Amino acid sequence: MNDSRNRSPHPRKSRIRGGIRLFLLLLAALLWIPISVIPIAVASLFGQRKRFLVVTALTGLFCSSMASIVGLRTKIYGKRNPETLVFVANHVSWLDILTAGIAVSSVFVSRHDVKGWPGIGLFARLAGTVFIDRSSLRSAVESSQNIVERTGQGIRVVFFPEGKATDGEDVDPFKAFLFGGITERRVAVQPFTILYTEIGGQPVTPENRDLVYWHRSDQNFLSHAWEILQTSNVQAEIHFREREAPPAEADREGLRNYVAKLREKTAEGVPVWKSRS
Repeated sequence: MNDSRNRSPHPRKSRIRGGIRLFLLLLAALLWIPISVIPIAVASLFGQRKRFLVVTALTGLFCSSMASIVGLRTKIYGKRNPETLVFVANHVSWLDILTAGIAVSSVFVSRHDVKGWPGIGLFARLAGTVFIDRSSLRSAVESSQNIVERTGQGIRVVFFPEGKATDGEDVDPFKAFLFGGITERRVAVQPFTILYTEIGGQPVTPENRDLVYWHRSDQNFLSHAWEILQTSNVQAEIHFREREAPPAEADREGLRNYVAKLREKTAEGVPVWKSRS
């Protein structure tokens, strides 16, 4: 009898599967251009808030459709607070955009180079994503202001405060400057944790995590995406945590403590291979 514990942690891949999925992704991207552009353009005639309401409705549909093609399956634990407008999550992969989009149909804050990604980048630009160059303090301040502007219109916003994707061993400290405008406006934040538990039917481990975790500088987006497309599926879990009210004092120390609490809640269950042992 075969012992599943002795199986290779690396899942089987199929170029045929990858090719079919790549074709379907390109076809879906072409179809989504008119599907998204027309209603967004019409809504824009009635003001920015109407535009973003249409955008957030489309985001969930777009991410769900792309996830089904890629083979990304999601399970949601806990509940999204319906009154919350700002959400934060840990960041380990480009798949986080699809996963978070399914969990919280929203506007995103994303690194500036995402706008050039095939398919996802196009929709990100159409969706009014707040792009941030994390090497620029001016860009960070403008992004914080844009987040507050979105929430002031009743629009949900999701961002990844670590500033970069990690290897999943832990959650890096959150960038406090991203929360300055949020705490000043007394906006509550709900954290959630993204855990990738399986790839190709195999548990995610330190040995195979790089197939789904996109964090290394020598991994470009296209080659990593091709690896994902060739595997049968990726299983993701989304765990909503209790939302955190803004600090009573929005000074520097209050901001640091607040951001540390959000990071601590987001880090629950990380790393996934230890939480499953």
